[in-house]
Amino acid sequence: MKKGIFHFHSTYSYDGINTIENIIKVIKDKKLDFIVLTDHETIEGSLELQKKVKEYNLDVEIPTAAEYKTNQGDVIALNIKNEITDMKWEEFYKSAREQNAMLILPHPYDGHTQIEKLAQAVDVIEVFNARSSVINNYKSYLLALKYKKTMIWSSDSHIPQSLLNVVVGYEKKDLKFHEALTNGEIAPLFIKKSSVLDIFLSQLKKAYVNKNFKLFIYIVYKTLFKRTKEDYLNL
Repeated sequence: MKKGIFHFHSTYSYDGINTIENIIKVIKDKKLDFIVLTDHETIEGSLELQKKVKEYNLDVEIPTAAEYKTNQGDVIALNIKNEITDMKWEEFYKSAREQNAMLILPHPYDGHTQIEKLAQAVDVIEVFNARSSVINNYKSYLLALKYKKTMIWSSDSHIPQSLLNVVVGYEKKDLKFHEALTNGEIAPLFIKKSSVLDIFLSQLKKAYVNKNFKLFIYIVYKTLFKRTKEDYLNL
C-alpha cells in the first residue's frame, strides 16, 4: 500500500508554518510514498520540495500543485506545469485545463460562492477537511455523492503539529497519486480534527504578514470563541 498526505501548506504560503526541512523529516520518519503540497497562490513550495527530495535521494512522489483563490473561492490545481495567474474562474479553469491539470474543490462550504457550479466543474471534491466544521464536512460529502465526484480527505495543515492529522492511501503500488485519485481508489487511513491551535497560529501569521491589528482581534474571536461554539453545536 502507498500512503501519504494531501492538501497542506508550507512557509511558502502566507499563513503556513511548516518548513520544507520539517516536511522532509516527516517523509523520512513516516516513510511516506507521496506528498501533495498545496501552497496558497504558488507552486514554489512544490518545486522546492521536489528539489530537496532529490538532494536527499528519497523515493517519494511530489506532484506539482497549489491552492488558488479564484473569484469564486479556493480551488486546488494538481499536476500543473506553470503558475496560474488569472483568478477569474473562467480564465483559471481554461488555464488549468490547458495544462491537463486535475481540479479539486477543497472545503466547499468554507468561503466559496456558486458551490454547485464549482462542484460540477471540478474532478474531485474534498469531503473531509480537518479544519472545517463537522456539518460542513458532511455537506461536502453529500455534494460529492450528488454529482458523483471522486472524494479526497485532507488535514489542510498549516503547522507541524497537524501535518499528519489526515493520512490517505491506496493499494495499487504501480499507480501514481493522480491515477489513483482519478480511479477513485484513494481512501482515508487516519483522520483527526485539527485543534483550535492549528487554526489560531496560521491565522495569527496571516494577520502579522498583513500587518493588520483589526484582523488579529477578529481572528482571536473567530478561532477561540466562535469556532469552538460552532464545532460544539455541530457534534
